[in-house]
Amino acid sequence: MDTKKVFQYGLLISLIVISFLFYYKYFRENEQKVENYKSEKVLEEKKFQINENSDTKNIIENLKYISKDLFGNTYTVTAQSATLKEDKLNEIQLYEVNAEIYKENQEIIYIYSQTANYNKITNNTVFKKKVNVKYADQTIDSDILNLNFKDNLIEILENVYYVNKDTKIKADKVEIDLIYKKLKISMNNKKDKVNITSKY
Repeated sequence: MDTKKVFQYGLLISLIVISFLFYYKYFRENEQKVENYKSEKVLEEKKFQINENSDTKNIIENLKYISKDLFGNTYTVTAQSATLKEDKLNEIQLYEVNAEIYKENQEIIYIYSQTANYNKITNNTVFKKKVNVKYADQTIDSDILNLNFKDNLIEILENVYYVNKDTKIKADKVEIDLIYKKLKISMNNKKDKVNITSKY
């Protein structure tokens, strides 16, 4: 083979190899950097979305509300945490809730529940999940408790279990008049009977 042609082929192969190395060295690294930058940007945007979402929940910890009326009656609500409702600005969702209703010259009513819906304007509260009420020597467990200050009424509903020192009662509903502290126990269906167990 002609030496001149061998030299030309060798020069052509060298040029191809150098071009490939140059491309890989500079262009490929830049493409990789661009890809890495895009990946980091996507991760940062995801983090921002997560943080943004958690901010919109408006989580409040160790919340406490105290309300007093002209007669010296006090209603106190504490919760381990709470979230504001975007569609209902006056209502707050509470978690791990403890409440006290103090009426002058009367026993304090203690209420506990896992969750509650509290209205900041009316103080009306709906307690839900493992509701427990203690008043003097009486204890009441249920699934739901509606506290209505407008009607001065507590409605205790669903799987109601009432206990005092002498009596155990299972019923559908217990109503407590906040003014006179009168207790009314009943069933939803009038044909059903309240289940009472007594020591007498």
